[in-house]
Amino acid sequence: MRALYIHADFMEFEAKKKTPVAEEIPEQMHDGRMEEALVAFITVESVDEESPEEVCAQAVDDILQTAKRVGAERIMLYPYAHLSNDLSSPKAATTMMKAMEDSIASQGMEVARAPFGWYKAFNIRCKGHPLSELSRDFSGKPIKEERKAEGSFLILTPEGEEFAVGDFQGGSECFREMVDKEALKKESVSISEEPKYLRLCRKFGIQWEAMSDVGHMAFTPAGALMFDLVADYSTDIVNDLGLPIYMVKGTNMFSLDEEPVREHAELFGDRLYQVKTGNKTFVMRYAACHQQFAMMKNWNISYRQLPFGAFEVADSYRLEQSGETMLCFRTRRLNMPDLHVVCKDMPEAQQNFSVLDERIMDEMAVLGREYDLLINLSSQKAYEENKEMILDLLRKHGRPALLHFYPEGTNYYWTINIEYHILDQMKRAREIGTVQIDVGNAHRFGITYANKEAEKEHPIILHTAVIGTIERYLYTLLDTAVMMESEGKVGHLPVWITPEQVRLLPVTDGHVDKAKELADALEMSGIRVGIDDTDATVGKKVRRAKQDWCSYVAVIGDKEVESGNLKVYYRNENRDIEMDVAGLGERIAIETRGKPFRKMYMPREMSRRVDF
Repeated sequence: MRALYIHADFMEFEAKKKTPVAEEIPEQMHDGRMEEALVAFITVESVDEESPEEVCAQAVDDILQTAKRVGAERIMLYPYAHLSNDLSSPKAATTMMKAMEDSIASQGMEVARAPFGWYKAFNIRCKGHPLSELSRDFSGKPIKEERKAEGSFLILTPEGEEFAVGDFQGGSECFREMVDKEALKKESVSISEEPKYLRLCRKFGIQWEAMSDVGHMAFTPAGALMFDLVADYSTDIVNDLGLPIYMVKGTNMFSLDEEPVREHAELFGDRLYQVKTGNKTFVMRYAACHQQFAMMKNWNISYRQLPFGAFEVADSYRLEQSGETMLCFRTRRLNMPDLHVVCKDMPEAQQNFSVLDERIMDEMAVLGREYDLLINLSSQKAYEENKEMILDLLRKHGRPALLHFYPEGTNYYWTINIEYHILDQMKRAREIGTVQIDVGNAHRFGITYANKEAEKEHPIILHTAVIGTIERYLYTLLDTAVMMESEGKVGHLPVWITPEQVRLLPVTDGHVDKAKELADALEMSGIRVGIDDTDATVGKKVRRAKQDWCSYVAVIGDKEVESGNLKVYYRNENRDIEMDVAGLGERIAIETRGKPFRKMYMPREMSRRVDF
């Protein structure tokens, strides 16, 4: 069942004409109006017929909770077949809508229901506050916790001291939030307003795709360009690690009939995204592991070639609960820049683990942010074997770590797994980067290398996403920008990823040719340039360029044409700078050195652009 909630000043409808599947209704149901109502547009899906009571109960509970949260005085249920293309039978839909109406009424809430199967006219006025438009997806199944075994926790300092989680008072705000959430199981303070980064998602065209499954994203040109630049950047980072790298491409679904796939899936947890075709069930990959391991088992590898890395920006799938999805951060389809480093033994694995850890920390520092560490350990033995390496990392970073010991006796494929957390603008600890030591999958998938004696051995494999998923890196960029704003600064993005690095603003039509000439010169230097050649006033053009977060903005008028000098507004420093076009190009080249470049994903001239 899918639902769209709108908190409305009023909602009114009129049943106009029956369809072949229309329910018979009394005269009073032909029209209706409600003031101060939570309107729930409901689509009943075919899968709901398997457990209709459970789905209805889950939906009713959420509707009532939402009504209470937004202060709605009444509830209107409105059948709406346009939220899914997998509809239930008309009889099942009508029965479930009636059951929901009766259940809500039995709990003392005023409720009305529009009739099913009628062509209806309706008029609604949405209140427009941050919680006035919400979407939901109900399965009737209880929400399962992520497969993170309880185990036990302690805190380890760089000095090697161990503390019970309740006895340690130090660490950053992020660290304390992480301890509260992970170890002490304290609920974070509820956020009643819209997260501020979502405003920037809308600005750059990063959004949910309503015509797909829950948790799938879509990107209009600005967002698509940012996405691809981050993917390019993740690839550049991997190629800069000093390792031989094998770039691969693979499929995203694997048969659960294959024993290694099934075993690995069982260890992953409860959030498997599955597809059934015929009599086979396939698991959608949740990282690049399956494809890379399926390839590696057929490679002839010598100890002389180790260590090496295999890399893919892999479309990956995790069946997150619909109520938990969060744009850019928690999605059902994500893109993992997944690197696997194949090492001949544990000392080599630990050495490369430390290299990856340092790069992960450095990449976040580039954005002016800091990580805190949650270190998951498969056993006490794994802790003892890796303790010196862990302490080296903590001493290097100068900060404590939260250690999470998984229950003994479970056959995890990894021994140590570090999650790197930032504190976001909402004061939540958010995992971005990861690295782990895998001792099981080489055995499971049959990956071997020939040692000095030409005997086959199973390597140790490191898994890492240095900057996290593409989506989470974008989340970090946007979150960093809104944190700047909260500190009274002008929010901005790094110049290399700003969709439109320079915008030129010709004063009149007579200055457009000069703007195009300057744009051509900048583009030759590998710079994304837009021209506002519309008939708007200069003031409006300036405001629009700033609203679009262009890094550099320059007005082109008679003075600029004659002198060749530009007065350029630089967003990242919120000031004007005098320079010529060559100086502007040199400045941007310095700022973007070593970063990927792509041309703009929309027309250069604003007069040719459509509105999104």
